[in-house]
Amino acid sequence: MTGATFIPEYDADLGPSRPLPTEPPSLGDSPIIITRSNDKKELVTALAIAEEIGGKTVLYSGHDDGTLKKWNLDDDGHVWSKQIYADGRGDFSRYDMDSIHIRETPGVAGIAVRPGPLVYTWSDAYNGYPDDEFDDRSASVIKVWSGADCALVKEIECNVNEGSYPSIATVVFCKVKYEEYDVSMDSIVVGLHCCCDVLNYNENYTGFDLDDSCDFSEGNILPFLEDDTSVELPSWRGHRGMIRAMAVANSGEYLVSFSIKYGTGKPDSAILWDLSEAGVPLYRLPFRDVFEKNIFKQALVRLGDISGVCVNDRAILVADNYGDTIASVTIEDDKDGPYLALNGYANIGNRQYDGDGFHGRMASSGNHAVMAMEMDQTAWVFPIQGVSDHKNLDRRDGNPRKFPGDFSGEQETDLSIALAARSIAVGKVEFPPFGGNKPTRKRKQGWFGSVEDTSDGLGNGGPLTLALRGRHLVAGFANGTLTRYKLPVTFENKGKPSLSSNVGASASSLPSDEWHVPHLDSNADDE
Repeated sequence: MTGATFIPEYDADLGPSRPLPTEPPSLGDSPIIITRSNDKKELVTALAIAEEIGGKTVLYSGHDDGTLKKWNLDDDGHVWSKQIYADGRGDFSRYDMDSIHIRETPGVAGIAVRPGPLVYTWSDAYNGYPDDEFDDRSASVIKVWSGADCALVKEIECNVNEGSYPSIATVVFCKVKYEEYDVSMDSIVVGLHCCCDVLNYNENYTGFDLDDSCDFSEGNILPFLEDDTSVELPSWRGHRGMIRAMAVANSGEYLVSFSIKYGTGKPDSAILWDLSEAGVPLYRLPFRDVFEKNIFKQALVRLGDISGVCVNDRAILVADNYGDTIASVTIEDDKDGPYLALNGYANIGNRQYDGDGFHGRMASSGNHAVMAMEMDQTAWVFPIQGVSDHKNLDRRDGNPRKFPGDFSGEQETDLSIALAARSIAVGKVEFPPFGGNKPTRKRKQGWFGSVEDTSDGLGNGGPLTLALRGRHLVAGFANGTLTRYKLPVTFENKGKPSLSSNVGASASSLPSDEWHVPHLDSNADDE
């Protein structure tokens, strides 16, 4: 049966559909298992691949039980392991132990690597967990470890609006120009999982006054000097909702941040920041109408659940729809200055219903981004630049209830649209279930016959987290297994290798409606 004559069951009476999108080639050779596990406490929550002086390639893996591990990818050997956070999976309040819920972890939520090597980590659990009650918590911290032996080097306290103590959502590294310094300084910029009050400026911030904004309230983006994190710097104000993702764009000229709305978790806005003038927003791209009272009419765009972000120069790819959709965002210029353009969407077509069983993940290297979801074993590789101009990008936009999908209750019958991302992808990597270490499972009776019993809480066997660096693609799975592929030589990084990893883009999966999402006070409340 050819693509030109394939007719799905749900439109069998509509005549032949358009030809199916061309599938990209399969990449990589045979999978290599770095480590095997079948313990859901070792669920892989974060990955980073880094180069070290001398040319050695290493992998750092973070796990739900609070352990940080280092591996040598040249021989897949284990280097060291250390318990750096509490093993509190069984006590962490939102968990149902019969299924996978990785929206937040008491273990390692994120990893970034800087020369030294220095390994930066953060957790979703509040600082003090589990020994202290939530109300007795202290400010969240980024922990910095020696890559040589995992000795603790220092802690960076992310304190804003004393007593609020929000969780850390995102961390990026870039040069920022501050009023207090004559040159741009190496900086760490932290996105916080909290809500704020902001002054109302128009979308291109005409008339923006940094002093007025600072006087009004604290913000949920917090910068630090990388070499002296004890220096207190003003937070950046602009987002009302919690920070979801951040990316350093255009060779370090801009920072792009994405926020989500409290309660629904739907995308709220994206802001373009000028890194040559700390805390100054240049443009805001709204994703919802904040003045619309009907929550079903608030959405202005089709973005649904941002789960990853990748950047190359002025091109940004967003992983959306639990890892089943890519969205193209670019930085453009007009007579009023730079602005953000949301160019369109493309679907893989694996996600057929709404549910927590889908967990999207994204990673990047150079001009390539890789995206996957836990419900499916295939990771899809995309170019970052060029997607905005691709002929198969779906450029329709507006409230998602006007389009086929979850909100409308309809399915997209045109498969050239429903599966468009497959034609944009430059390749795919098909991981074996659980990375090749599938647990032994019993069978049970389901609605349509015998089905696999998944009550072990290990999910469906797709990648939970990804790391990409040149030809190295690594996936982490719910049972703690780590598996890698070596991609074709065309993916090899050119030029001098960077000693940093995961420093230019960062995304969070923290839930939006939990009781521990603080709201930073407005200074106007004190007047």
